[in-house]
Amino acid sequence: MPISETEFPLSNESSSDEIYPEIALLPAHLADQIAAGEVVERPASVVKELLENALDSGATQIEIQIEDGGGKLIRVLDDGRGIRSTQLLLAVSRHATSKIHSAADLTAVTSLGFRGEALASIASVSRLTLTSHSFEESHAWQIRGEGEGLWQDPQPVAHPKGTQVEVKDLFFNTPARKKFLRTPRTEFMQIDQLVKRVMLSRFDVGFKLIHNQKLVRQVHIAEDDSATKLRLQQLLGEAFVDQSLAVNFTAQDIQLTGWVAQATFNRSQTDMQYLFVNGRIVRDRQLSYAVKQAYADVLYHGRHPAYCLFLDIPHSFVDVNVHPAKYEVRFANGRWVYDFLRRSVREAVTQPLGRAFTPIANAEPAIGKGGDENDFQAAMRFQQQVPQTLNQDPSPMTPVQLAESTKDYSTTEYSRSPSIEIPPLGYAKAQIKGIFILAENANGLVMVDMHAAHERIVYERLKQQWQQNRLVCQPLLVPMVIPLQGSELSVWQTHQAEIEKLGFEAVPFGPEQIKLTSVPSLLAKSNVVQLFQDMLADFAVMGRSQRVEEHLNAILSTMACHGSVRANRQLTVNEMNALLRDMEATEGSAQCNHGRPTWVQLSMSQLDNLFMRGQ
Repeated sequence: MPISETEFPLSNESSSDEIYPEIALLPAHLADQIAAGEVVERPASVVKELLENALDSGATQIEIQIEDGGGKLIRVLDDGRGIRSTQLLLAVSRHATSKIHSAADLTAVTSLGFRGEALASIASVSRLTLTSHSFEESHAWQIRGEGEGLWQDPQPVAHPKGTQVEVKDLFFNTPARKKFLRTPRTEFMQIDQLVKRVMLSRFDVGFKLIHNQKLVRQVHIAEDDSATKLRLQQLLGEAFVDQSLAVNFTAQDIQLTGWVAQATFNRSQTDMQYLFVNGRIVRDRQLSYAVKQAYADVLYHGRHPAYCLFLDIPHSFVDVNVHPAKYEVRFANGRWVYDFLRRSVREAVTQPLGRAFTPIANAEPAIGKGGDENDFQAAMRFQQQVPQTLNQDPSPMTPVQLAESTKDYSTTEYSRSPSIEIPPLGYAKAQIKGIFILAENANGLVMVDMHAAHERIVYERLKQQWQQNRLVCQPLLVPMVIPLQGSELSVWQTHQAEIEKLGFEAVPFGPEQIKLTSVPSLLAKSNVVQLFQDMLADFAVMGRSQRVEEHLNAILSTMACHGSVRANRQLTVNEMNALLRDMEATEGSAQCNHGRPTWVQLSMSQLDNLFMRGQ
């Protein structure tokens, strides 16, 4: 039925233009200013885009000059291949780029920049000057813009080979954007952190950062290991270098290289986490979570790991055209990448002491090499088989009995025999207050927390037993009916096979309900309903869930705590040495299940300093 004018009367004074506003194209410069909001958020965004262009040009030396936090001046100079004079005006046009030419190129982007928006967006909100001297021309050419889409014709100027981009008075013509800028100090801190990340991403390029005519950072091209170590020290600190492990893992077409800090070197914030995908700075929550999970049960509660990692993957498997800022990426097989990253970092940070990674520092390592397996085979049996099975109630527990080693480590002749290489944790000398073990190794004195070390050993063995029997499920005598919302029911249907592998068996029960018929045996006394719902939430967000593993590990940790040797237990020298050998063969034995250290090393120089020897 048509609507009459009496129902919705029109004012006699209203014109048709007010009711039906005219649709018109925006002026080019206004469209550029609107588009610039996605690319140019603050001065650091400008620096990022210009640095990416410089790196794509093949530059080996890049200088960044900043004034007043970037609000007054941003100047980036490089020695790259440059831009020909005939293409300078085209370079500052919207959607003009030399990086891609067809839709096929977009499926495998190999350059950092490719959208063709950066220079046009920056020029629309600043006074931009572009100067370039290409390798094909005898002198440089320059163009200037005033933020209105108007450009001068190229003019010849004197300039060395390469390109210089000068950005003045950022947001001068968009005061609404300019008033939201922070203080120059804060804005420069953002630029400094960005440049630091770029310096870490390309060790084959030298960089110089200048703020208000003062040199802030400078790094040179790292052509060898010593130069690489020096750059890491400059950017991440000497402590990171001394306590980090170099990693290099490959699986099929994907490779992970870089450095991960040992669990003893950790941070209160996530301020020392650098991850690059194909040389690109990325912010990926799932990849960061994968590294965090790799440090599970070796990092102290509330602390964060430190790392600088490079993930190289075929370009056709990565979609970088997700957001104009190019910080986000998508993977063709995100789960496989997640699992590879988690497993690789986990293997690096939990290596047994007997076959530990070599720290990236060139200093003398804190631990030596492991002894011969035949010499210590008997001593590796410090811990007897755990008497209870994993299907039993974890409490109460009886302390695990210690086994006397058949090898005699108590003789001075054996411990000092030149034919026997000293193991990483050395040989036990004494026990203090029934809590700490004192041992001597090649570097000096080793102090071991007896209970914490044994707890880690028991914990790792319980996890191995669980891995071998992880599908052991306990049918519920009275099935649990769990109400689910429509979205949760859809997630369960999608991931039902994976959830069953985790030990949870369920069947539909009503329109928005399921009936849980079986759960993992170790979790039978947990809050299964809450755990199941949390697990569905994880699958909905990330396509996977670690909650079952986390709950199981918490239970196994409790079992290990009750099953390990207690304080004030007097051990023989053989038992102490057998514990040291088991530590050397156990993953993650440098920390207990809660992330606390299990042993510390005091070198001879540290001991000398305590007594002022040689001073």
